[in-house]
Amino acid sequence: NILLGRNQLSAQKTILGCSQLSLARNYVGDDDMAVFGGSGEGMDPPTDELTGNVPESPTQNRCTHEFVTEKTTGTLMAICPPRIAGDGDVVVAMARLDGTIAMIATGISTPKAKKDPSEPGTVLDTWGNGTVAMSMAWHPIQHTLAVGRRDGTVDIISASKRGYHRLTQHSYPVRAVSFTPDGELLITGSDDGFLAVWDMNRRVPTLVHHVVKAHSSWILNVTALGDSRRFVTSGADQNLQVWHLSQMHAPVHSFHGDHSVWTIKATTQRDAARLVGGSDDGWLQVYSLEDK
Repeated sequence: NILLGRNQLSAQKTILGCSQLSLARNYVGDDDMAVFGGSGEGMDPPTDELTGNVPESPTQNRCTHEFVTEKTTGTLMAICPPRIAGDGDVVVAMARLDGTIAMIATGISTPKAKKDPSEPGTVLDTWGNGTVAMSMAWHPIQHTLAVGRRDGTVDIISASKRGYHRLTQHSYPVRAVSFTPDGELLITGSDDGFLAVWDMNRRVPTLVHHVVKAHSSWILNVTALGDSRRFVTSGADQNLQVWHLSQMHAPVHSFHGDHSVWTIKATTQRDAARLVGGSDDGWLQVYSLEDK
């Protein structure tokens, strides 16, 4: 999780995740030595397909803080952007096995904080309740978190604890939640392929669009694009679908791959809009989002 983006300039870029990484790959198995640089047979380091040269290792990052979290799922976390939380501790939301969301101090504070940061790993607050969380997304403007759960409910929780809403349109686990950049809409997707769009400007979040079968299998992720009118979904059916709010009866674009894309993120590279997808075979694929 990259903490500070282009709209939150800082003297240094802070990353929450692995430290001192040189070369790595996805691996599931019992052979602890089957890693790059390990002793034993293992796998050969990756090579450039054109030149055959072994690429240089990336610059190593020094671990600033390291801490252990108890009773968390270990699969779901979302850093609260300091622009919505205000000055003070930089906090990461982590899903717990009991269905609550723990707000945990990272040991980092904003530059204008009036006191020292809390000890890294300290649980500062606990939000929500219900079945285990499967997905989370912070509102881009308000100090509010959307949580998709295993029983199909979606919780909208504000920092004040007064604005709490539970959406019950889904009947299956909700693995995908995303706010549009303008904060006016919330998009949710569940394991039965049901896709929902909610109006967040009303007193109670209201369903304004839905697609019964946006994917033939699980909707794994959703990300809204910069215009707040288009968004992309990825599914276990190996499809990437681009949707527009003015045309919800069918996707405006559809891409089929060889593997399921579990995570997608819209980004900007050299002023060009891109979509990065991570699939279950370890590949990262970059798609253009430019209008032709």
